[in-house]
Amino acid sequence: MSKKKIIIIGGSGSIGSSIAKEIIKDEFEPHLIGRNYASLKKISDELKCPYSVADVTKSKDLIQALNDCGDNIFGLAYCAGSIDLKSLTLAHENDYIESFKVNTLGAIISIKATKDILKKNKGSILLFSSIAVKTGFMNHTIISTAKGGVEALTVSLAAELAPDIRVNCISPSLTDTGMTKSITSNENIRKAIELLHPIPRIGQPSDHSKLAALLLNNSSNWITGQIFNVDGGRSTLRRKG
Repeated sequence: MSKKKIIIIGGSGSIGSSIAKEIIKDEFEPHLIGRNYASLKKISDELKCPYSVADVTKSKDLIQALNDCGDNIFGLAYCAGSIDLKSLTLAHENDYIESFKVNTLGAIISIKATKDILKKNKGSILLFSSIAVKTGFMNHTIISTAKGGVEALTVSLAAELAPDIRVNCISPSLTDTGMTKSITSNENIRKAIELLHPIPRIGQPSDHSKLAALLLNNSSNWITGQIFNVDGGRSTLRRKG
């Protein structure tokens, strides 16, 4: 019998690929989906796992890629995302629409396409938000609006799909990924942001992937509808003032 499969959308990204490496330890088979062929192939060759090329903003292609994954799906991790930081004055309405497509609508389409299989297999869904949803940051209206939708989706679907499918969400603070390189590559900015965290460092993909693996496997079969802040304490703790 083939290994139980977990689909990782955004599988070529830093967090997605880290999750893939982690779930292999639990003897699951990751199936990576992303839009960057070269990155997907490199990770797939390294992990010896299947992959599909699809852009989450192109619904037909995404649904086809998911349909091609077969019926041995026990988990879905939606790690695709974007970070668009602009003031309200500079932001255009299309910025909000595109962010919603990548961060929220893509997750909805992915879940609709796989929910019947996940229901049959008593599977698990994992989404990703941002602590910017509940902790107000300047110039974050685009991303926090879209990720707010992800958190609402998490709890709504957890209620709708229980008891057959568990739905949870990880809400990170700033993490070292390809998307955040433009921020973290500036040493002065990086240091300043590190010091905003009670545990004073930038997050690493492995900080999220270990929890992700737990939430995707059956060890967490009584956990659903939860938003987990993985953020070095930034969203809830103040060390001064």
